[in-house]
Amino acid sequence: MRYDFGCVARHEMSKLASITAKELKPSQIVLLYGQLGSGKTTFVSEMAEDLGIEKGRVRSPSFSLINIYKGHSLVYHVDLYRLEDFDTEIIMELEEIIERKDGILVVEWADRFEGFWSKDCLKIFFDFCENGRIVQMESKDDLVERIVSRWLNGKKI
Repeated sequence: MRYDFGCVARHEMSKLASITAKELKPSQIVLLYGQLGSGKTTFVSEMAEDLGIEKGRVRSPSFSLINIYKGHSLVYHVDLYRLEDFDTEIIMELEEIIERKDGILVVEWADRFEGFWSKDCLKIFFDFCENGRIVQMESKDDLVERIVSRWLNGKKI
């Protein structure tokens, strides 16, 4: 299922991140797509709070490529921005993380290794709009449906 949330206002982005985090389970893979400054790292940071990670602790792992945070479960935060070619060492690290199934893997710039990811990942696409960010989500299972249901129920209140 693919869902277009449209232009999500800045003040609502943390709510969407929170809803998303509450639906994630260890071994979940979340792939983030979007231009520089489109909200990927901010979204991860806001999700992290609901995953039991101290506020302000999440930063872009652009220089280390992988940051690991311990909350209710482990969160592996990967940023592939600096990689221009298919990197065997990083691929081996990602495969090891995926095999462990002991945490949530969140990958910024996932399109850098597009052919690597399994089909059952949660994909989140970010783009710019006047008062926030355009957000679209896609998954093969019912994860997006659960997120959308919580989102729409919150809108009715």
